[in-house]
Amino acid sequence: MTAPSGQQLAKVTSSIDMLEQQLRSLADIAGSLEPSEAKESTREVLHGLCALERDLEAAKEGPGGADPDHCQKLQKRIVDATTKASRLRATASNKHAQAMEPVRIEVAQAVLARLSKKRKEEDQFDAFALADQDKDGFVSRGEFQNFVNDCPGNFSRDQLNKLFDYLDDSRMGSLERDDFMRCAIVFYRVSRPNVDLVQTMGVAQGKLVRKLDVNEILELLEGPIKEINKVVRVKCRAMKDGAVGWATATGSNGVVFVEQKRVHFQVKSSTTLTDVLSAKACTSIRQLKEGELLEVLVWERTDPTTGLRRLKGRALRDGAVGWATIEGNKGTTFLTMV
Repeated sequence: MTAPSGQQLAKVTSSIDMLEQQLRSLADIAGSLEPSEAKESTREVLHGLCALERDLEAAKEGPGGADPDHCQKLQKRIVDATTKASRLRATASNKHAQAMEPVRIEVAQAVLARLSKKRKEEDQFDAFALADQDKDGFVSRGEFQNFVNDCPGNFSRDQLNKLFDYLDDSRMGSLERDDFMRCAIVFYRVSRPNVDLVQTMGVAQGKLVRKLDVNEILELLEGPIKEINKVVRVKCRAMKDGAVGWATATGSNGVVFVEQKRVHFQVKSSTTLTDVLSAKACTSIRQLKEGELLEVLVWERTDPTTGLRRLKGRALRDGAVGWATIEGNKGTTFLTMV
């Protein structure tokens, strides 16, 4: 039997009191917490606020009728608390990324070094399959540590535990393919005109594959490798057409031609952030507003159910992670790289 609306509103009021107090306490200590702890704590508050919104809607429709003024005041408190929690989560999420991205990049370079050697030894290989030792379709914490420990480099258990938690944003306790592959992806951006993409590394460099465009995004495949003349080169794949070759990252005089960068897209037209790639079989996380920035976590991919180009990103506004459409079927541009 459904409780009377008055009782439901009393329960919502008590819950919002508790969450507001939790939020005030969190704001006071957020600076002293590990970014990952602050991020998780604000996530819990936001989940609680979402549940309260549902409870408030149920109270409005419950028996006996709910006081509209009381409901409106509670709704405003929930909205205000959600805004504050989202800001705290964004700060924590950005600090978490700043702390973990250098570790992720270092691990990714080690993973790529292993994969480069594997590529020369075998015709077929799959990093995810190598890591997924029990073949259950997920990489557990232990499997992740074993895989990285078999790569060049020396990473502590604490570093790998923190990196695993950073990659496991959904808190599943295991990594799906896309989340795992973030430990093998490093993006570079072309920062100068007339940069050559060539077939081989070294002074001779081999045949020109093509010229790279300024601001073009490259995916690291091997390197960076520093030559005797202090030139640093990287083997990479151009994201726009799949062209593969070597490019000079830094010249002998220190001039930077391509540099490691985190890639961001800006929302040009409001669109939905969803939980999975498929735009048909998905759950909405929230609406992305015009002007928001998304940090790319998984590069654009074609949704097989709709043919739409979509990417997985992290919203800088509140740290929310999900998939968003780059361009609609009717030509509407939702996201552009910045």
